[in-house]
Amino acid sequence: MNIEELVEAAQSEKEDGRAFDEICKRFANLVKKYAGQPHVAAIKDEAIAEGWLAVAMAVRTYRQAAGGRFAGYVESRVKYAIWNLFKRERRRWQTELPLSGGAEDEEGNERPGWLTALAAADSVEEAAESEWISEHIREALRDLPDKQRLAVVRTLLGGAQLADVATELGVSPQAIYGLRQRGLARLKTHLRGMY
Repeated sequence: MNIEELVEAAQSEKEDGRAFDEICKRFANLVKKYAGQPHVAAIKDEAIAEGWLAVAMAVRTYRQAAGGRFAGYVESRVKYAIWNLFKRERRRWQTELPLSGGAEDEEGNERPGWLTALAAADSVEEAAESEWISEHIREALRDLPDKQRLAVVRTLLGGAQLADVATELGVSPQAIYGLRQRGLARLKTHLRGMY
């Protein structure tokens, strides 16, 4: 049976599938050829499926009266089906964000990667640890005597000069320095077990 007769048999309502199976056997190498091209290597399984779908559609839609040979018709259907699959996938690949960034958009600007785009502005782990440390430091500062706490907070955290704090309390800058040093020693002792 020639190929046109097989197609006519496959299109008939009385067909039991043997004619279609024979057509598939004859065009298996054609599907493998187009699905095995380098530009579709990453999506080879999808390309093979698209090729077989094109063969089935070619059998269904072929009309001998139109004047073309079935072999050429099925080849063009498979070839363009796989090419269209590649173009769809290429468009999708171009719009996806890579994991680590580095891709450029149409204007040449670097696009952020998925990890950057999805990451919070601050690390949750770092924020939690920072909050935990801050709470321990606040607790340790509350345990300091008032003058030591004032000397530590105003000079180290507030950025005030020793002389300014000394003037407020009516003592010498050396006294504020000593209060700050004793306060820091107590803080160090209190916070030693944190890590």
